[in-house]
Amino acid sequence: MSQLKYSDSEADFWKEIFVHLQHKNMVRTGAERLTLADVQAAFDRFSLAHPEIAAVTDIKTGSASWEVPVTSTIRLRLFIQNQIKASLLQRQGKDFVKIADAKFPYNPFPEISEFLSRRDQYLLQLEERIEKKQKDDRRSKLACNFIKAALQKKFASSQQVWHLEEADSAEGVFFLILGIPPEEIKIHLTEDNFMQEISDINPLHIFA
Repeated sequence: MSQLKYSDSEADFWKEIFVHLQHKNMVRTGAERLTLADVQAAFDRFSLAHPEIAAVTDIKTGSASWEVPVTSTIRLRLFIQNQIKASLLQRQGKDFVKIADAKFPYNPFPEISEFLSRRDQYLLQLEERIEKKQKDDRRSKLACNFIKAALQKKFASSQQVWHLEEADSAEGVFFLILGIPPEEIKIHLTEDNFMQEISDINPLHIFA
């Protein structure tokens, strides 16, 4: 695997899968609850089935915890008391910080085992998603530069006040803001339409 900078995109990816795991647990037919009395046996069964995964466990009188690495930067933790709470943690610097919580009504180990058995597939999907985002970011940055150059040429001989904003909702979508509040005008631009939209602007008459 190439060394990519995952950051928030990585967290979003694993949180999506985490939500899916919780849903599968909630609707699983014939699911049984996991009580504190059964956690040691559940932990042991998991270790026997997955000897390559080193789990960190802690069983006390009134609670139990179980934690395993998902990747070098993501960990999965269970806290079992009168209910089961699962957490995802992401490495930030030297520490692991919680990025998601979910309650599992039933024994979560069937879902966790399936999840970890598909880890390589998930990692490939994550890398593909990150690479696509990097490609989209590069294309969007290039489009932004073209749009700014077209606007500078358009308004070179005009006193028109303008600035360009990139939309948060989608790649390659921009808003051209003309004028100043409260009389500003917002024009929607995309990678495909910006040349025509800018060409149609009349700097002298737009606020007439």
